[in-house]
Amino acid sequence: MIFSSFVSNRKNKRVPKDYEDWEKNFPNLFFLEANQPKVESYLQSIQFLNPKESILSLTTESAHRIDKIIRVETSHRTFLLKQSRPWIDCCPSNRAPMSRILKEAEFYLLCSKDPILRSYVSSLLYVDRTNYLLILSELGEKDCSAIYEKEPFSFDELTSLLDFLSYLHSSFYKKKMIVKFENQAMRKYHWRNLFVIPMKQKKSLSDCKENESYDWLKRKFLTDWKFYSAMKQASYRYLDQGPTLIHGNFLPPSWIRTRTGIGISDFESMICGRPEIDIGLLLSHLLLAGLVEHFFYALNYYKLPESFEITFAFKIAGAEIFRRCIGPGALRFLTPQKKENLLSTSYKLLTEEKDVLFKSIRKTLNRQLTF
Repeated sequence: MIFSSFVSNRKNKRVPKDYEDWEKNFPNLFFLEANQPKVESYLQSIQFLNPKESILSLTTESAHRIDKIIRVETSHRTFLLKQSRPWIDCCPSNRAPMSRILKEAEFYLLCSKDPILRSYVSSLLYVDRTNYLLILSELGEKDCSAIYEKEPFSFDELTSLLDFLSYLHSSFYKKKMIVKFENQAMRKYHWRNLFVIPMKQKKSLSDCKENESYDWLKRKFLTDWKFYSAMKQASYRYLDQGPTLIHGNFLPPSWIRTRTGIGISDFESMICGRPEIDIGLLLSHLLLAGLVEHFFYALNYYKLPESFEITFAFKIAGAEIFRRCIGPGALRFLTPQKKENLLSTSYKLLTEEKDVLFKSIRKTLNRQLTF
């Protein structure tokens, strides 16, 4: 692995506001884009390409990424270029610290010394501190986003995800060193998406008659005090600094299918948080994909760390399902009937007491989520 020389990012040093500002006022700061001559020139300037190595193709990774990621295929190998900008790549109006990628690099260094973590993540090939860019080995070309459209998702794959989370959460539990990974900006970005923006969606997004029932149910939830109170309580707890390292954005696009199983990507959102957040997000997307039995398998298989609160994980799952049914983060494949069923499930996950929830959840989910 190679490190670039480090140019100090002074406290008051200005960073680009947008692409135009970057291009005009930061000519010496490399801007990653799928431009083959530009990328080839950059890779040659850092002496990353071999003398006889040439670029065959560049592919931009999913448009829903937080950082810009370009897949590079050369005559010798395939690797990823990943750059953080002072904004979220999929949502440029949201500002974020460029230094998040350097914390991600530190995590990859930790993984390189741990055989279990190393088996799940990309290898760190190059760190360019000046341009806030990493070069990573490729895990695989396909993620698990298609599970919403009934693409098979095996219990073996789910087991690998749970093994990773169990190991990550337990290995760093109450370790002093985790505080250097704290990133309040990314925590607040995901907090706004999960708890603030969905609760502002009070008007119907569609006037179609077929959506009237769903719209009525949505308005009912947003004016329900029990629902509002549960969301508010979960929101406060989400912002607390937790006892361990968590992935922070544990969704199907970050679950990568590799030649040997499942790998994990997108660690730019890693924070000191509560493990319930990762588990809650996992559970929510199993339900969104209609994988009811996978949901119960995950509950039984995950190795609970000390002080783990399953009801908080359920509240995270409920909040994530709610936001995926309405607003900017809504999943397009959901029909009005599926949304209505999922919103009812979201309500139960957020508001039911633990004992009551465990008695009713299997019956309710099997009825509502078997589409």
